[in-house]
Order: sequence, then C-alpha cells, then structure tokens
Amino acid sequence: MVDAVRYLVAGGISWRSMPAGFPAWDRVYAFFRRWRDKGWTAEFHDRLRDRIREAAGRDREPTAGIIDAQSVKAAASVPAATRGFDGGKKRSTAASATSWWTPSACS
Repeated sequence: MVDAVRYLVAGGISWRSMPAGFPAWDRVYAFFRRWRDKGWTAEFHDRLRDRIREAAGRDREPTAGIIDAQSVKAAASVPAATRGFDGGKKRSTAASATSWWTPSACS
C-alpha cells in the first residue's frame, strides 16, 4: 500500500489510474485517507526525516531556514528611488521583483 501511494505521488497520476500491479485504487485511497486523517502520514514523514538527519550527523530538528526570492536586474531606466538591493547577489533589483521592499522601509 505504501509503495502504491509513493508511485501515485511520484508519477503525479490520478487515483483511478493506478496500474494493475497495485491493489485496487479505492483500497489504496482508503488506506491513504485513514493514515492522513489520523495524522500518521505527517508523523511517518517527521520520523523518517529525523532518522535521515541523524544518519548524516545532524541535529534532528533544523536550526535555520532559508527563504529565497527571485530578483530581476534593474535596468538603467528604473529610478533609484524604486530600486531594492539583493544582498545575496550584490546588485540592485527592479521594483517589480521587490515591490514589498523599498530603501526607505528599512531606515
């Protein structure tokens, strides 16, 4: 059953398109739904992640997170007042890519 669910997720197929080598799609779906509703899929995922991190010599829980956003190089015609700065790429960015940030917002 777990292999059938993994196949479905990896292939991006619909439940009814389950190949004949697996149990009937409605049985697999019932199995998945039962695990999901009881919170077992999240618990299984978390335990597996913890084991993999420990095997790699890392802490079970991550200590930092990274959020990245795409930046667009600003054209010369973009006014300096509407430009942002991407610290990671060390360049000015166009206002459309960083419309949530303005130089005056951080001062």
